[in-house]
Amino acid sequence: MLKDYFEVPNKPAIKSGNILSCDFTDHETFIPQPLDYSRGTIATYVDCNGLIKMSGVSDIELITNGDFVTDSDWTKGTGTTISGGKANFTSATGVSLYQNIGTQSGIVKVTFSVTDYTSGILNVYSGGNQSVGTTNVQANAIGQYTVYVDRSGGNNNIIFGSSGSNNFTGSIDNVSVKEVDVNTARIDYTTEIGKAKELQKPSLLLEPQSTNLITFSDDFSQWTVDGEASISSDSIISPEGIQNSDKLIAGTTSGRQAIKFSISKTGNLAFSIFAKKGEYSVIQLSDARDGSAFANFNLDTGVVGNSNVYTASIVDMGNGWYRCKITWNASFDILAVRVGIVTTPTSARVENFAGNGSDGLYIYGAQLEQQSYATSYIPTSGSTVTRNQDTAKNAGSKPVFNSEEGVLYAETAALVNGGSTRAISIFSAGDNRITLTLHSTVNRVQFYIAMNGFVNTVDLDATDIIQTNMNKIACKFKANDYALWINGIEKDTNTTQSNTVQSGTLNSLNFDINGSNNFYGKVKEVKVFRRALTDAELTELTNNIV
Repeated sequence: MLKDYFEVPNKPAIKSGNILSCDFTDHETFIPQPLDYSRGTIATYVDCNGLIKMSGVSDIELITNGDFVTDSDWTKGTGTTISGGKANFTSATGVSLYQNIGTQSGIVKVTFSVTDYTSGILNVYSGGNQSVGTTNVQANAIGQYTVYVDRSGGNNNIIFGSSGSNNFTGSIDNVSVKEVDVNTARIDYTTEIGKAKELQKPSLLLEPQSTNLITFSDDFSQWTVDGEASISSDSIISPEGIQNSDKLIAGTTSGRQAIKFSISKTGNLAFSIFAKKGEYSVIQLSDARDGSAFANFNLDTGVVGNSNVYTASIVDMGNGWYRCKITWNASFDILAVRVGIVTTPTSARVENFAGNGSDGLYIYGAQLEQQSYATSYIPTSGSTVTRNQDTAKNAGSKPVFNSEEGVLYAETAALVNGGSTRAISIFSAGDNRITLTLHSTVNRVQFYIAMNGFVNTVDLDATDIIQTNMNKIACKFKANDYALWINGIEKDTNTTQSNTVQSGTLNSLNFDINGSNNFYGKVKEVKVFRRALTDAELTELTNNIV
């Protein structure tokens, strides 16, 4: 029996090269169809428990004796010893401790704990000395550290060391180094948090390039105190699943209870942070230079309070954590984003009050992006970090698709309503294409067919669809029988166009249009049916009842 559709199954274990699959032999045989997926940089996703994870981290440990049970496997420099289950540094400088992890040339994830600290700074990098490779983190306090080291240009070693007058005195333990595949697709559960595991249906996450302009995204001791607040580092378990979130504490003197980060930037910006209530339950995000741009977030109820920005939203991340987001247009050359405690959801942009020096709330993962919406978290440790765009294309082949008739179906949500045209297409080398787009116009979804790259022969649309909602969209194509269905309703039709595209030409499914109009969003499912479905079948397929 010939199975009549080609689909994207959503399974957490599926990685690049095997996202898309089809079955064209019988209803039980599963034949993978590779998807050309690429990104080239590290990127995060949210797992089924609401924890932030880095995509593509290997399960294979590259380090031996990372717990320093014996005095072995590591090469020690002057001032470094291994004893008591720790690596100990006494005024260590230069290449203090290293281990050969082989010839990996990409990115590795390094985690370790500073268990004792007296003074100085400990760096982690790859290379023959500190002028080679990349220094990614500066450890200068007790706590857990995670760093992603780019090994291009380095040698086989992963190195802990100090430089200049920053001689490190302290101890480390629990060192782990694992390789990271930067071209692993992200299967994200953000929209599924709180659902029973058997009901969760994750999404393939595709995002544009973006840069986190905050250079210390989860070390708020590096930010500037704005008023009377203070920071207690590594206070509780963060959305990352380790104890590396800070506590923002209200000081005992009346004034602003806030911290801020300054940067030279203007225009459309998106600022976001993860927050959890402590003794206080309302956090305020604001532009410290703009007298009006701010928003309050109730961390007890998960509701946005008083605000005066373009958009303000709050997302429940589970475990008491919320991601709070604002967008606005910054007009001052020197921007300062402020994170503060206020006493009520209706508080004004500036509230002066006194705390007791110990009560506060918890924060993690600040991100500032030069665009009109927030994307997935990009961790930083001393410099800005850029995540490249996701691309996904070239799935399937001519035998998979039927150029004469069929249905292109997607269950998907955009990252922003409007702004740019984002496309999913069945394509051929002759620029014949059947295309579903989330249009650059707000609330518009378009289905069109183009032959030989010319003017659209079929052009159907709906103009009342909130693109950021998870919508079920079906595009039916057959001579004299074209239709656009969304969420159980037939939105537009064409019964006069006599043909679709040139017979037998369609050969690949792509999340773009011939290299442009990349699809950015969350995709729960994509199917290409080999026949035009009936109205009853399309109603059932696109019915948005959960």
